[in-house]
Amino acid sequence: MSGKTDIFLEYRSLLFSIAYNMLGSVDAAEDLVQDSYLKWMASEETDIRFVKSYLVKTVTNLCINYLNSARIRRESYVGIWLPEPLHQSDKRSASAGIESWHALSIGILVLLEKLTPQERAIFLLKEIFAYDYFELAQIFDKTEQNCRQIFKRAKDHLGNDTRRFDVDLKVHEKVLNNFLQALTDGQMDELIHLLKEDIILYADGGGSVLNANGRRFTAALKPVYGKEHVSRLLVSVVLKMRQYVPAFSQQLIMANGLPSILTNSGDEPLSLISIEPEGDRIRNIYLQTNPEKLHSFRKI
Repeated sequence: MSGKTDIFLEYRSLLFSIAYNMLGSVDAAEDLVQDSYLKWMASEETDIRFVKSYLVKTVTNLCINYLNSARIRRESYVGIWLPEPLHQSDKRSASAGIESWHALSIGILVLLEKLTPQERAIFLLKEIFAYDYFELAQIFDKTEQNCRQIFKRAKDHLGNDTRRFDVDLKVHEKVLNNFLQALTDGQMDELIHLLKEDIILYADGGGSVLNANGRRFTAALKPVYGKEHVSRLLVSVVLKMRQYVPAFSQQLIMANGLPSILTNSGDEPLSLISIEPEGDRIRNIYLQTNPEKLHSFRKI
């Protein structure tokens, strides 16, 4: 490998982390990191004073351009769009991933969709990656005051939801275990007790259909509101899947640094459930069933 490649590899995990949290797509993040590498290899090192800043600026601008065009593409997306989950094989590697990749939870990535691409970039670099305003000014070719204003605007748009950035892993895992047990037992009352009154379930199927023994399973095209509707839907779907899906199984795995529920038919992943607790109750459920976004969870 060349010296320039070695330098790039030193920052690659940081660049991937920025790109993934900007885009909510593993494949797209990988592509833009590769594009950053090509731009770096084509650059003249003598013109670059701060390599890290140059690379972060390059990948951030690529992400902003991608998101500006992605908004048009997402208008034609079938149903609800959710971020692609990042697969992490165990708690130890997932914890390391949080430190080196900053893989934000699905709920937080959904929350960040409220922001414009530039607001999202500045918010992530300041709040998650601890960049100061001088560094942000260099990356975005703006004054420090401009960056402060954009960051404040981003926080204003997020409002009180910024509290959702605080995650207690033990509480999260306990609530998820109770949730999985209630689903497994088909206990409606237990499940309802775990859900907040105003819970919302978001499902992303990307227009896909699962056919199993004459039964068709599709994701809801719109959010499902309220604990009665959410619990009834979940218990009904899980019961039918147990009956009709061959080699049905559910297990706890790590995704985006947090425990999640993976449903399989043999070696094939069918869905990933990510929850967002508030205290000992669940405030949001994110259900990913789009096969294109679950390929990394396929058993080898």
